[in-house]
Amino acid sequence: MKYLRSIYKMNKTKYNTAKPFFLLIILLLSPTIFLAQNYKINVENALIEFNYISEETTGKIKGVSGEIKFDPNNLSDFKFEGKAHISSINTSNNMRDKHLKSADYFNTKLYPYITFSAKSLEKKESYFLITGNMTIKDIVKEEAIKFTFEDGVFIGRCVIYSNDYQVHKQKNREKSKILVKINVPIL
Repeated sequence: MKYLRSIYKMNKTKYNTAKPFFLLIILLLSPTIFLAQNYKINVENALIEFNYISEETTGKIKGVSGEIKFDPNNLSDFKFEGKAHISSINTSNNMRDKHLKSADYFNTKLYPYITFSAKSLEKKESYFLITGNMTIKDIVKEEAIKFTFEDGVFIGRCVIYSNDYQVHKQKNREKSKILVKINVPIL
């Protein structure tokens, strides 16, 4: 019995001296564990889908690229910046697409991109809300995008108004409503 007690005391002493060592290792590794992750966008498959309700027009814009830094457990360390090539707009109507690229609408020769740069990020019950500056035709407006991140894809949704960006101005702002869905898969 005396022999067993001495082994127990020896093991207890080893455990007590090992405990600070393991805590030190955890503390040294924790900054790398808790840093926001930089994501590389799958540009080939990233796209913006839109529905211009009053015009009954749906379409897609490809060529979405940018930088994403995101950690759902640390919302203070983030970066969401992106741009999309408006010249890739596709509404399944070549004549309309050509007109949308003209100076009457997006004027893609002068303004080739739609851009977004995040300013704030917050967690809601079932999604994240990112607020930032959207730029279309050199007009900057603050927009809010609700998004989720599942299975390696950021999916965002927002509503914008073409009147706000001087793209196909309507007499009534509500008639210029565009539903936007942003699909950004990561590599």
